[in-house]
Amino acid sequence: MAFTHPWWLLLLIPALGGLALSYRTVSGMMRSRKRFAFALRALLVACLVIALAGPESRRPNEGTCTIFLLDRSDSVAGLDRERQVQFVSEAVRRLGPEDQAAVVAFGKEAAVDVAPGKLPGVDRILSVVDGSASDLAAAIRLASASFPDGKARRIVLLSDGNETQGDAAEAASVVATDGIPIDHVVLGTEPRDGEAVLVQADMPNEIRQGQPFAIRVTVDSMTNGPAELLVDRNGVTIQRVPITLSEGRNTYVINQRLDDTGFHRFRVTLSADRDRDNRNNVGMGFVAVRGRPRVLIVQGDPSRDQLAQALRQQGLDVEVRGPNGVPVRPEEFQPFDAVFFNDLNAAKVTPGQMKLAQSAVRDAGVGFAMIGGEDSFLPGGWYGTPVAEALPVDLDIRQRKSFPSTTILIIADTSGSMGAIEDGQPKVRLAAKAAEQTVQMLSPLDKLGVVASTDGIEFVAPIQKLDNKAAVISQIRRLGVGGGGIYMRPSMEFAKRHLEPDDSKVRHLIVLADGSDCDLQEGTIPMAAELFAQKITTTTVAIGDGPHVPYLRALAAAGGGRFYLAQRASQLPAIFTQDAAVMSRSAIEEGAFFPKVALGEEILRGIDTDAIPALLAYCLTDARPLARVGMRTKKDDPLLAVWQYGLGSSLAFTSDAQARWAAKWVEWGGFGQFWAQATRSIARRATSNTYQIATTQSGTGGTVTILAQDSQGNPVNEAPEQVRLAIPGGSFRDLVLTQTGPGTFEAKFPTGELGSYIVSVSEKDPLGGTRVSSSGFSIPYPAEYRSFRPNAALLERISQETGGQALLNPAEAIRPVSEPGFSIRELWSLFVMLAALLLPLDVAARRIALPIGEILAKAWAWMRRQREVPAAPTHVDQLRRAKQRATQSNEVVTPAVTPAAARDPEKPATPAAPSAPGATSSQLLDAKRRRRGEGGDG
Repeated sequence: MAFTHPWWLLLLIPALGGLALSYRTVSGMMRSRKRFAFALRALLVACLVIALAGPESRRPNEGTCTIFLLDRSDSVAGLDRERQVQFVSEAVRRLGPEDQAAVVAFGKEAAVDVAPGKLPGVDRILSVVDGSASDLAAAIRLASASFPDGKARRIVLLSDGNETQGDAAEAASVVATDGIPIDHVVLGTEPRDGEAVLVQADMPNEIRQGQPFAIRVTVDSMTNGPAELLVDRNGVTIQRVPITLSEGRNTYVINQRLDDTGFHRFRVTLSADRDRDNRNNVGMGFVAVRGRPRVLIVQGDPSRDQLAQALRQQGLDVEVRGPNGVPVRPEEFQPFDAVFFNDLNAAKVTPGQMKLAQSAVRDAGVGFAMIGGEDSFLPGGWYGTPVAEALPVDLDIRQRKSFPSTTILIIADTSGSMGAIEDGQPKVRLAAKAAEQTVQMLSPLDKLGVVASTDGIEFVAPIQKLDNKAAVISQIRRLGVGGGGIYMRPSMEFAKRHLEPDDSKVRHLIVLADGSDCDLQEGTIPMAAELFAQKITTTTVAIGDGPHVPYLRALAAAGGGRFYLAQRASQLPAIFTQDAAVMSRSAIEEGAFFPKVALGEEILRGIDTDAIPALLAYCLTDARPLARVGMRTKKDDPLLAVWQYGLGSSLAFTSDAQARWAAKWVEWGGFGQFWAQATRSIARRATSNTYQIATTQSGTGGTVTILAQDSQGNPVNEAPEQVRLAIPGGSFRDLVLTQTGPGTFEAKFPTGELGSYIVSVSEKDPLGGTRVSSSGFSIPYPAEYRSFRPNAALLERISQETGGQALLNPAEAIRPVSEPGFSIRELWSLFVMLAALLLPLDVAARRIALPIGEILAKAWAWMRRQREVPAAPTHVDQLRRAKQRATQSNEVVTPAVTPAAARDPEKPATPAAPSAPGATSSQLLDAKRRRRGEGGDG
């Protein structure tokens, strides 16, 4: 046994000395009891001190465990993968009787393919890992944690050495401290003639209108030969450049010029005849040309152009799109300084597009405005969406305002078609999510129930008040897929039976059905009309455009509700909340009113507020605490609100901007001025300083370099107030800058996602607003595809760091380890456990006075008695004694009898003297002899 901290053992000297001194001073205890108690105390103290010293047992390792790390990333070709399997299979056949082996496959992550053990052979690798990256460090860490006890340890790494994440050298240094050597086999040494990679396409991030600039393209090639570069701008090919490749690094310059303002995306594609992998032949970049503000208006009906025409007359550059025109990539928002959603229904926008719009405002400073209408705000289904989070108004109004009590019953089709996967989850889960959002939107006084309809119809969540929303949502999440289809007549009868007795002011039924599978339709339309006569409305939602869509449309018309066609299940949350808000009369406030104007509102500066005409309706909302409300309705609900959201500004106008609710406004002379000033108040404003942004990418991350200059071209040595990186998935990261030179700042970031990254530099202006300068860069393909030459230097460094070597044949992988080492087992926990067991005995010995001597004496006497007890007779002895008893019973003994007449009548009988001991035995013996003829007189 050895100790990791042996100096703790010195505590035994004062501890035992103190016990000895205490032994002398303690009185009132019998000597034997006192000795016993102090012996226990000394043992307890010794156990604790030994535990502090870190005791451990050591024994020499027997045999070697070899763990093979197989690189299964995309940079390792098929022939090298076969070579890995052959190498491991030949190596494990040479394992000794005490040896073990294991296999770990790795790419972006590492996984144990075969656990440590006695492997007869390896025919194939079963683990499937993400091959878009190579994390050698993760594989080394997993291997070092997988070794069994009692074996010498070795790691064999079969890789091309091109790591794209993690730090293998650092992981190797940690493994070296544990004495684990790492051998390596270099893969990817076969020549790959004709391979070429477009490494980078550099271009300025911002230029002046009409200024010439250059796109610098870097290509790495394995051979010489002709090739071509295709240049496209904003998705349109504008140039083809023939080039001649030379082996090694090549740089080409393509001259360009931009006269159009905005944010432009350039994409350069390499085309080479002998190139086998086209995934690494793309480079992208962005160039911004500043000019007058550009505005994007996305609206449900693009033919209504009153707002667009008014803004154009005010000198703004406006682009109008329909519902399908919402940008689908981050860079598509960047050409615009402001984006309007004008009476746009949320069901027309995907969740991904909503996140991009939110990120454009929060992370890139793009201005955003939502304008009301029947398809906007709460009636448009925007409740609970990422866009709603960016608004200066709150759509959760039923929690704060008084509305008629409402009961909503949702009958959902849970047939087999609802189990289809959409966006990574079953459709039925999206339907449940839609019901959950409806619960969140309603007030605690409202009621809701959810019914699953397939072969049977049953409540998933019974109709109940929403005073405990968490419990109701928990019930709704049990909604699952059944069999068959939705049966309409039993479903409508079920709804009629449960909604008719309800006493709520508003009673509403939502039927979710497959547009191609609605059975038992007979009699349901008259039933819906009968329910509507009792003020119970029916809305139908069809998933998919099928043959039963006309029936569902007619059912909704008869029931006085709405019909919705959902091409995708992801539209259901917006549809459900929109319908619930409209049908429960909590979405739109109708009636003419004149706006109330807040004093000093800058958007209304220069406008005659007394001449503002009336509006006919508006969408109900609540102002957020930090929002600036410039106009209110007659009921003091917000009409115009603005706030700062991240780096950008967001505006909400709850009435519309069309000839419907704003019929008088469209004809009003201040209509254009009002909207132009509102647009300029939220539009992204350029920074006072000039920021040139450049990015470089390495295998494990990227670096942003920012060159800051003032208007005179002098370097600015004060770091920008905030630099935000918008990540392709919709999230963001605030970068921490480090100054590396005059006016030069750098920040590092991970590049875990492919796509376009937007870098925004913000600074405060004197009026307290935010000025933003944005640029972008793109990662078009994983770094795994960038390297096609093996990084033998890294593998050699890892082996040198750990005492390993390069392997040329499988036999070397099973050679004995030079220092097998010891297996160490920590024993401190055993001593602590022993001390814990001794503690109650120690207390008992001191507190409880037991007659130990008397107890021991009685125990000794009991043991002696146990030893004196005769042994139990055996079975043979019992048979022998039984035989003797039977023999004795068969002998007849006749005693001598004196006749009564011969007795002396005068003389009384004298009692016989007792027979001597043994007399009876002698008589019996004589009788036995006579019987056998061995004695007697005659």
